[in-house]
Amino acid sequence: MIYFDTNIYLYAFLSKVDDETQQAKSINLLHNAIENKMLITSEINLYEYAFIAKKQKESQEDIEKYLNFMRKFIKPSNDVYQRALEIMKQKDFYRHSFDVFHLAFAEYYISKQLVTFDKGFKKLQNITEVEIIIL
Repeated sequence: MIYFDTNIYLYAFLSKVDDETQQAKSINLLHNAIENKMLITSEINLYEYAFIAKKQKESQEDIEKYLNFMRKFIKPSNDVYQRALEIMKQKDFYRHSFDVFHLAFAEYYISKQLVTFDKGFKKLQNITEVEIIIL
């Protein structure tokens, strides 16, 4: 399985982005993951996407369209919170709670990779067996 940080969805779906190269990469990554039946997503991805898309003044119709698309790949986050809380406590990463949740979710579903544009994920690379790819 492959898990994408929310910024991959944002670059793929927003009508206005600051880097068209990242948009093309994001679209290609999503396409390949879907084609290979490897894509999983979390509820947090949906919430973060909706929040930022609205902040970026995307239309309600587009936001709903992409939320409906993302819902097809949701896996429940059941016990993920326990691992996320453990990481935050052990590493004092409370400020990075969303990044930690994404990592814990990827671990829970034995995702081979967590892909992001966020360089802040470097701090998590040495505490997991999930390959964190920072584009």
